[in-house]
Amino acid sequence: MNTTIAAAKTTAPAVTETVKPAPTHNRSRARRVPLAAVETPTVPTPVPAPRKRVVKDHGPKTSKVMIQSHFIPGKVAMATMTPDKLKELAFISTYSAKDPQSTSPRKNGYQREPFEARYPGIGRYYARDNNRHLITPLIASARLYNGADQSRFNTLFAKGDVTTIHKEFGKHVFSIVDGQHRMGGLHWAWENIDEFNADVPIMVYYGLHYTEEANLFDEINTNQRKLPKALIEATKVHMEAGEKSHAQFIREVAYSLAQDGDSVWHGLVNMTGGPEGKGKPVSYEGLRRSTGDMLNVRLVNRLQDRKLRVDRVAKRYWEMVSKACAPAWDEHPRETIDDDGFIVMEPVKYKLKDLAGMNATARLGEDILTTALDKGATEEDFNSAMADLVSRLGQVDWEKRPDNVWVSTSAGHAGATGLYNMLYQLVYLDKAPGEAVEPDS
Repeated sequence: MNTTIAAAKTTAPAVTETVKPAPTHNRSRARRVPLAAVETPTVPTPVPAPRKRVVKDHGPKTSKVMIQSHFIPGKVAMATMTPDKLKELAFISTYSAKDPQSTSPRKNGYQREPFEARYPGIGRYYARDNNRHLITPLIASARLYNGADQSRFNTLFAKGDVTTIHKEFGKHVFSIVDGQHRMGGLHWAWENIDEFNADVPIMVYYGLHYTEEANLFDEINTNQRKLPKALIEATKVHMEAGEKSHAQFIREVAYSLAQDGDSVWHGLVNMTGGPEGKGKPVSYEGLRRSTGDMLNVRLVNRLQDRKLRVDRVAKRYWEMVSKACAPAWDEHPRETIDDDGFIVMEPVKYKLKDLAGMNATARLGEDILTTALDKGATEEDFNSAMADLVSRLGQVDWEKRPDNVWVSTSAGHAGATGLYNMLYQLVYLDKAPGEAVEPDS
């Protein structure tokens, strides 16, 4: 039997306030009238009728929760919830969230962060006309793994008792696998549009574990709709966690470079390839590919045989690069004199952190790490040799301008090859671009 719980939102009582009109002043040029001589009649202020929060032909705005049908008992159910109750109950396993079921060492989630600027547009669409009846079902995972817990959850769910659900099963029990932007938009409409009331349909799957959720998310978002490669690869970091493949290892190192607070790349990587990452110089996909170019299987094995943490070595390498090429990494402006003779700071564009610069420097990193392993018997010697080679990059002019031969190569991975060759000749042969390289005698 279906059970519905409705808790009508209360409306604050109307407050009546009498506002006295401001005194009038006769400002005639011919004659000034004393203020006391002006009679100011009291005009009663109309009191508006109390405003009722009513939905057009849909009744008062209420909070509701209902399990509509158990399609496969203990496995799949269809439920509906109003946006406020959905927001209260739901958990979304995002990159920045801590998910206790995560298989990632950092316990991160598997979904990108929501692009909240989309919420008003989504909300307005579903609030228009009868579009509240066109809401496509969200997909949720009820993380419950035995019949007793599922039965207890269903009882509390039907009562709308979110507080007890969270108390008994944790705040991560109702995980939204697909539909976080719809959920955000619908909640925005609930909060901002008085005329909006809707029952949000939700397909609930019981008993899914973290990896199964991530696989379902991948199936929905990769095979059923085209998503940026960066988002697909970032999702695989969690979806394939624990796999021993080199590709998965590179994903995890690149993820560490992008997300860990002790990495110089932290905050500079567009993790999704979408508009929410606009303004960040590289995508996660570009960083992943470049990390793969730097850390081939043989080099990774050599580092691990020396008991060196590969992710820490990669972070240390990029930190050394950022210091050796500090003006370009920190995007130092240029001092110029304006027409009035004042010194002004002019923004400068550099190539170091764009895709070609990053990839060329990452390729050079393979050579530098290999040489440092050959020269350094201890970790201290290894770091010293690496620092000596990286310091030579301080001679590179990374500024993007037409007459700069260092940045004359094309963009992207194609342009990275020419730049890599120039960097290699500088570090290993002490040759600047355009200088002839003398053959070994």
